[in-house]
Amino acid sequence: MCTSIKLQAADGSLLFARSMDWHDDFHPDALAVPADYVWKTAYNGKLVENAFAILGVGRDQTGLHADVSDGVNKFGLSVQKLTFSNKSGYVSVKTDNKLQLAPFEFVMWALGNCRSVADLVNKLEEVELMTDEFSNYKFGRNDLHFAACDRTGRMISIEPLDRKLIVVENPIGVVTNAPKFAREIEKLSDYLDLDMSGHSSEPNKISTGNFSGKLVWPGGFTPTARFVRAAVLKEHAVLPLDEPSNVIETWHILNAVTVPRSADRSDTSTIYRSAVALDSCTLYLQKYDDFSISSYKF
Repeated sequence: MCTSIKLQAADGSLLFARSMDWHDDFHPDALAVPADYVWKTAYNGKLVENAFAILGVGRDQTGLHADVSDGVNKFGLSVQKLTFSNKSGYVSVKTDNKLQLAPFEFVMWALGNCRSVADLVNKLEEVELMTDEFSNYKFGRNDLHFAACDRTGRMISIEPLDRKLIVVENPIGVVTNAPKFAREIEKLSDYLDLDMSGHSSEPNKISTGNFSGKLVWPGGFTPTARFVRAAVLKEHAVLPLDEPSNVIETWHILNAVTVPRSADRSDTSTIYRSAVALDSCTLYLQKYDDFSISSYKF
């Protein structure tokens, strides 16, 4: 479970935000990974040297390297990892001319070595995400997919399906955990009169503004319910003036998809919410037990 949203302000600045829904034994914090950081892959211990510094959220993996869940680099590229509803199709037998990565290492590699979404897409053929069948370090099954955005506003999902990394363009500006993104858009049409022609004068709008006869958005915390709720609230939101007001509006939208702790519903909850301002390269972070939002810069 996780929800990711992109929101643009009137001054053109972009915020790329997410809720991280996971188990309480995961203890993330703000991380600064320097340029030229050298790390060993979990799969076969191959040395990788990142070209760029990373500011993000994650933790240090004992005996391995920094583990970045989401973040930004100095070029304004942001990448996030989200769970993928048990649909990930990884590679078991390695290809000799590629870099083998555990799925949880993808964000570290992408932010450390790519300048933009286009650059990331071009370099996807260089890597493959592996099962741990023949790995040096047993990392288990990581059912993950990835969201990426940059200063151009282009947002994509990267889905590991049938042992390939599939790029899906995201005109909605929202993604959760369900596979088959096109099917999620079809479901969204029950709640919005979709118009993604790009003719709207409001950068965050994806509908005609006509809600007559449409359903009321769903409750619950399923991937589809959170996707619809975030998209509808984003559609109704005011246009933020600048980065500070964008953080406020974005956090109110995230409030609607935040998963509280529960004694009987699930053992996962929203352990943190984070956002990166792609223009100023500022990280905003709020943990579950903290009412305040902390900010960090390179």
